[in-house]
Amino acid sequence: MRLRALKRVDLLRHEMKALRYILDNYHAGSVARYELPGAEDFLCPQARAVYQAIVEAPDRRTAERRIAELDLEEVDLRSFLRLSGEHYYSYPQLVRERAAQVRSGQLQVEPA
Repeated sequence: MRLRALKRVDLLRHEMKALRYILDNYHAGSVARYELPGAEDFLCPQARAVYQAIVEAPDRRTAERRIAELDLEEVDLRSFLRLSGEHYYSYPQLVRERAAQVRSGQLQVEPA
């Protein structure tokens, strides 16, 4: 069986889209915490940091402030905070699926 490979930059891009959707919906009550991927499903450390900023904040405004204060390589946080996540509703599930595929060995993330 041939392993599928995913470039790290693509993984990060997909995880950030999931986070954009989560930021737009989590504090609005449109998505419950149990519906979110777990922190361990975000394979990029930058995405885990943004995830923590969102879910640990008491409200969206605080989450956005915490995200803006992060210093993350390879992530344009200004753009992230400006964009809408309304079309990214399928990305949280994609994050879960990719994490499961990496853990099971079905998918390999190429080194940076």
